[in-house]
Amino acid sequence: MRVTGLGSEPPIGKSDKRAIQTLLWALKPLSNLRGSIPLPYAVVFLTVALEEGKTMSAYARALGIDNRRTMSRYLHDIGDRARNGGPGLGLVKVEPHPTNPNAGQVLLTAKGRDLADAIIQQMRIAVAPEARRSTQRPRSLFLFALWLLRRRPRRHKRK
Repeated sequence: MRVTGLGSEPPIGKSDKRAIQTLLWALKPLSNLRGSIPLPYAVVFLTVALEEGKTMSAYARALGIDNRRTMSRYLHDIGDRARNGGPGLGLVKVEPHPTNPNAGQVLLTAKGRDLADAIIQQMRIAVAPEARRSTQRPRSLFLFALWLLRRRPRRHKRK
């Protein structure tokens, strides 16, 4: 067995490489926004794209973000204005919640919807020919992308 890296970890297998390639291909439209997008912003954006209309607190709970200010900062930065007062990415907007007047619901903007569609198209190309032919919005592809982003690296047993 060939050993790579710093320790005696085995090399990344073909199926894991394919998963990484799929993720990189699918997230390519994000890199076209402003050069460097922090990973938490990508995860928050994909989570909002999965289920629009939830409150900031609901998204924070879903992502395991305990600090409300952190979630607020992420949403502002991918929303209309960044925390430094400059322009945000313009991918999401917060509007009044229809049933809870004390909360706002987070929705995708037209730019955010276009980006989500571009990511879906990239995943259709990368994942399977059957997915490319599908006319439905593939929620499972978004779930796959989130799983890849949040997955912890596997620890290989040392031999």
